Amino acid sequence: MATIPKAAIDLIKLFEGFRANAYEDPITGWKLPTIGYGTTVYPDGTHVKKGDVITEAKASEYLADHVSKICTPALSKIPTWSKMNSNQQSALYSFAYNLGAGFYKGANFNSITLVCDSPTRWGETAWIAEQFGKYTNRGLAGLVRRRAAEAKLFCTHV
Repeated sequence: MATIPKAAIDLIKLFEGFRANAYEDPITGWKLPTIGYGTTVYPDGTHVKKGDVITEAKASEYLADHVSKICTPALSKIPTWSKMNSNQQSALYSFAYNLGAGFYKGANFNSITLVCDSPTRWGETAWIAEQFGKYTNRGLAGLVRRRAAEAKLFCTHV
């Protein structure tokens, strides 16, 4: 199993934030209860429910489990994945955790797919930032900051 870069986990934690008590999803409400660092389904397949409580250690464990079991297999199928440095991979881990691991070549993900498929453009900071910036749910401030951080990390050389 591939090692998840620390920068990926750190970036996800930064933007997801930790919450010990189950909370309503900002978009779907209690239809998708969330806990910890954005967990909606526990590793055993049980869905988070209203009233659940978690420790930060367990939340970190569940985050790592999700990234390892859901994100890594999907991201490793990107043809250029092995050409990416750990910062580029970390940026895409954060993107995938937030918007779904199966984004590559998915509907409405043409721009980020183009980033993945264009290694000759990976040094074009403004272009990379523009592509990541297209996924902000009509300019939600938190997502604007997250996409900017992902783009900056993607363009950071190791």
